[in-house]
Amino acid sequence: MSNNEKIYEVIETAIDSQTAFGDLLTAEEKQTLIDHGTIHSAVIGETLCKQGENDRRVFIIVMGEVEISEGNNENRVVLAHLKRGEIFGEISALFDSPRISNVITTKPSVLLIIPGESFEKVLTSRSTLYSAILERYKNRLSETALRSVDLFRHLDKTALKPLIEASSIVGIPEGGIIVNEGETGDYFYIIIRGTARVSHHLGDSTINLALMHSGDYFGEWSVLTGAPRAATVSAMNRVDTLRIERSVMLEFIQKQPEVGERIDLVAHNRRESLSGSGLPDSPEQLERLVKNIEEVIQKGMNE
Repeated sequence: MSNNEKIYEVIETAIDSQTAFGDLLTAEEKQTLIDHGTIHSAVIGETLCKQGENDRRVFIIVMGEVEISEGNNENRVVLAHLKRGEIFGEISALFDSPRISNVITTKPSVLLIIPGESFEKVLTSRSTLYSAILERYKNRLSETALRSVDLFRHLDKTALKPLIEASSIVGIPEGGIIVNEGETGDYFYIIIRGTARVSHHLGDSTINLALMHSGDYFGEWSVLTGAPRAATVSAMNRVDTLRIERSVMLEFIQKQPEVGERIDLVAHNRRESLSGSGLPDSPEQLERLVKNIEEVIQKGMNE
């Protein structure tokens, strides 16, 4: 057996050993990952991933060792060491989220680097495969989603544990409604992947207010006050969200009052922004606003 064949045998073994997805892949899907990857030789101390960076590459360790850590300098905390056959970077690849850890090599290493787009395409090609991966990655994905939000980023894993354990991953197909304006607000949401549209109903018309992406959250006003949803949020493409029940969030806020204060501030700022945005309060006001806009446009064309 040639050296190349040995390397690819190790890579295939590494893919097979992944408890999150290895046993779910077909032989063709495994081969696609290998075919799209490139072999990289890394020296000791080489930085492969930086915390906070947007980098979708996926790494499989063919030989050697890497160190996973958080923070920098005196605040640096070593989380784990990964060796031959292990994988990292897959969460950022699947959900286009910033790196939550630093990764450096601690021994001369050889790695297979797979482009995030290729990795995502294979793992999302079958809905059953993708759903199974979400379920198996649930806790890691929940922590990643929470750390993508400024409100929770400074908290350690122990503090976040109640939210991680109580949260659920909810996927919404393109065009689906995540929350409806006027309904009871029982959940707090963080967008993991995809783009959502925030809109407001006025009579028979719908006014688009904003677009939300990975790392954005909503539902805090209803969670804090018990008030009905102030707007509708719908999926412009497939959207994956982290969903946390109101009772869990309120209990968490009681134990983490500084988080509660920041959520309260954001909620009030958003509410004031919405109320002061100049949006019409009735169909009649909307009609007048449209006429005013048309007059301005017409005037500009005549000048």
